[in-house]
Order: sequence, then C-alpha cells, then structure tokens
Amino acid sequence: MASNWDILLIQAARQGNRTRVQALLSQGANVNATDGQNTTALIYAVQGGHREIVAILREFGADINKSKQPQGLSPLMLAAALNHSEILAQLIAAGANVNQVNQDGTPALMIATYKGYTAIAEQLLTAGARVNMRDRDGDTALSVAISQNYAAIVGLLLDSGVDEEIRQEAWLEALNANRPEILQLFINRGMPLDAPTLSGETPLILAVERGNLGSVQTLLQAGANPNISTEEGETALMLAAAEGYFDIVRLLLAQGASVDNQNQAGETALHLATIEGHLEIVQALLQAGAFVNHRNHFGDTPLLIATVQGYEAIVLELLKQGADPNLTQQGETPLTLALQRQFTEICRYLLDYGANANAVYPDGKTVLMKACEGNNSQLVRWLIDIGADVNKLDFSGASPLMWASYHGCLDTVKVLLDGGKVNLNQKNQGGMTALMLAKFNHHQAIVSLLQQAGAIE
Repeated sequence: MASNWDILLIQAARQGNRTRVQALLSQGANVNATDGQNTTALIYAVQGGHREIVAILREFGADINKSKQPQGLSPLMLAAALNHSEILAQLIAAGANVNQVNQDGTPALMIATYKGYTAIAEQLLTAGARVNMRDRDGDTALSVAISQNYAAIVGLLLDSGVDEEIRQEAWLEALNANRPEILQLFINRGMPLDAPTLSGETPLILAVERGNLGSVQTLLQAGANPNISTEEGETALMLAAAEGYFDIVRLLLAQGASVDNQNQAGETALHLATIEGHLEIVQALLQAGAFVNHRNHFGDTPLLIATVQGYEAIVLELLKQGADPNLTQQGETPLTLALQRQFTEICRYLLDYGANANAVYPDGKTVLMKACEGNNSQLVRWLIDIGADVNKLDFSGASPLMWASYHGCLDTVKVLLDGGKVNLNQKNQGGMTALMLAKFNHHQAIVSLLQQAGAIE
C-alpha cells in the first residue's frame, strides 16, 4: 500500500511540480508506488509531457517498463500514443522495452502507427521495434497503417523488414481498401502486378470487382494487363461492364482492353452491360468497336437480350449501331419476343430498322396475327403500313382477321378493315370465316362491323 509520501509524490508528478518530486524522492518516497488507479508517478509524468520529471524519476530508479493495469500500458506506449518524442528518446536510452505489449497484445509501434505519428514510428523502429509483431486480433503495424491510410508509415514499414506473408496480406488489404497511393508504394518495391493475391484473384480483377477506380488507374498505369481474366474467363472489362462502373470501363478501354473477349458462356462485355441495362456502358463499348451481333453460347445477341428485358433505349442504340433485327434464336426474332411481352415501343423501333413484318412464330402465326390476338391496334397499323401480309394464313388456315374476330378485338378488326385489302370471307381448315367465329363467341359489335363491310357466312 502506498504511504502518504508516495501519494504526495504521485500527485506532484501528475501536477508537473519538479521541485516537489525531487524533494519527496530525497525524503524516501517510493518511486515505483501506484495510486488507486494503478498508476505510477512515471506514467503521470509521461502523460503530462514532463520530461524533466521523467529524468528525475529515472535517476531514482523508476521502473521504466512498469505498466498501468489492467490495460497494460507502459510509459513507452504512452509516450508513443501522445507523440512525446523527447520523452520517448529518454525511455529508449534508459533501456525501455520497445516490444512490450499491452493487454490486447499491442506494442508501441502499432500504437504510434494507429495515431499516424511517422517520426515516433521511425524512432521505435530505429530502437529495434519488431515490424512483424501481431496483436491478439492478428493485426500488424502495416495492416493498421493501411487501414488508417498513412502512406508515409506504410513506406517506412515496408523498408523495415516486413516478412513476405505480412507483405502479401497488406497488399490485399490495400487493394480492398482502395488505397492508390499505398498501392504505388508496393509497386515501387517490386510487387507483381498480375500475380494472384492471397484471395486467389489478381490485383486488377479485385480492384474492378470493388469498383475502386483509383486503384484500377494505379495498376493500369503501372503496367497491369488490362485483358487479364478470372478462371471463368471474365475479363476486367466484363466485370466493370456488368457492375455498371462506367469510369472504369472507359479507363480499361483507353488502356487497350479487348472489347470482344468472351467468357465461358460466350458472353462479351456488351452482352453483360446489356443484361444489366447499363446504357452508357453499352454506348461506350459500341463506340470502341464492339461486335453488335455477337451470339453467346445460347445463341443470344445483345439485341435479343435487350428486347426480352424491355430496355427501350438500349434496343434503339443497338439498332443504330447495326444490330440485325432479324436474327433468330430458337425460332424467335426480337420482334416476336417484343410482341409477346407487349413492348410496343420496342416493336416500333425494330420495324423502323428493318424487322421482318411477316416474321412467323414457331406455332405458325405471324407477328400480325399475334398483334391482332392481343388487340394491339397501334402495332397492327404499323405492321400493315410497312407491308405485313393481312391475308397470310397460319398452320390452321386462319388469317389475322379471323384471330381478331375470334378474340373480340374490335379496334383491331377496324384497323384491318380500314386497310381495304383483307379477305373478308376466307375460311380456315374448319370451314369457319371471321364472321362465323365472331358469332360463335358472341362478339356482336364485330359481327355488325364485318357484315357492314360485306362479310358473309
């Protein structure tokens, strides 16, 4: 238990009263006594930055490694944490243990690093601080410097004997954290640009996946291969295109990324950008010369994909850049797919750019028939205007008028009759006319309209 003299000594050190400290020590106060906070006079002197008192306490035999409990904070750690470089130098000169750790396993070097005190870190390293020590969480001074983005300290640590395992871990941390300046420090010291990281991915792929533009730029400028790919054949450009990272796409293209490379599914960056609906990226890829009609291994072109997804703006952009609106996939064209989904505006774009108005579905029905069945009178009019055959028959011998009449599509029947070329009395294989079909399903308004136009049974 501390005596009254001891308590007075601790108070004097805490207050920075050098004369009082000297007198109390001369009268026999215990230099290593602790108060109710388990704190010595030396700890208080360091905390207050009282370097003369620190010197006096040392002269009287203060234990320079005695730590404050339960935290385990030593005078040296405290000096490092508070950026007291002169006191730190005193303690080091007196033989303080620079690798002593607190209750978390943290040495002074990691504390100084966390605070961003480059000069303190350098003092400790010069005094023999071990750069490869880990705390209880497995962190190192280098990992702490990267997490805090202290580039100067990272450089200092890299030049102080970091072992390869820690260097590789830190390289991955810098990539994940998007630290371009720190990445450059590694690169300047010979870190391979295209070798897999500890995650198994290459640096450029990793940076692109995380959308880290600054890191991507640093890697490319240093000479990273812009066409490097994953095991699945996904290039950096494909990944950026799929994720919508427009600036990274532009950067990769500017650095020579191949625009038409394919992954294992036969997809190009244009396919992937189209799937995700990234119009600006689609435009950038097309401007860079992407092949607009490339098929993946399923036979899909970007236009087919954009049509199914209902991406009007992308459909129009692809058509403007030469996409073939009549390429088929399992018997379907972009026009037939758009009509199935009632994407009227996309149908119009496709027709404007040369889609076959007489395209036939696998079931034998024409696009016009499908439009009639769906009572899409606007599309029916467009199809007729560009030459769709209003009298073409499907496998059952039914005409567009028959299908419109059968389904009760009054507006569509009006459009067909307005054209003046429709065969009113054509019979299907069952011997039924449009008028008979309308009567059978009780569509009286259509019956009247057909009769007025001259239809007979």
